[in-house]
Amino acid sequence: MPEEERVILDLSPKIQTFLDEQGVDLYEEIQRELPSIRLEMQSDPEAPKGSKDVVTVIAVTATLVSALTPIILRILNMITPPNRAQTWVVEELETRQPDGSTTIHRKHILSKSEQRPYQQQVDQLKSTEITRPNEAKETEK
Repeated sequence: MPEEERVILDLSPKIQTFLDEQGVDLYEEIQRELPSIRLEMQSDPEAPKGSKDVVTVIAVTATLVSALTPIILRILNMITPPNRAQTWVVEELETRQPDGSTTIHRKHILSKSEQRPYQQQVDQLKSTEITRPNEAKETEK
């Protein structure tokens, strides 16, 4: 039996709203494309300790993990109305258990116009660091 890996789709609120507006169940659409996958409900491994956050997990053979991203993007592009310019992004994160028993793939799905909260903080830090040298030069004058 081929090795199974777990994939968690982390949909941004904007993506979830878009799917709801279009009446599309992304998991159902993925299952139509890849009938061999299994959907499971599991506790979220990234949830705070003691939390009971439950996520839908896609159980898929290791060879099909890389096929998910193009399928997700194709589904989103197919349901995007023609009068709406939208770019979809899938950020991928892979977590391996220390004993090597399980690999969990998390796919953050968002639109290109969205920024993850931590990305905004990083951008703010970068802009602060960039302005500091200029401020230092101004104080030396």
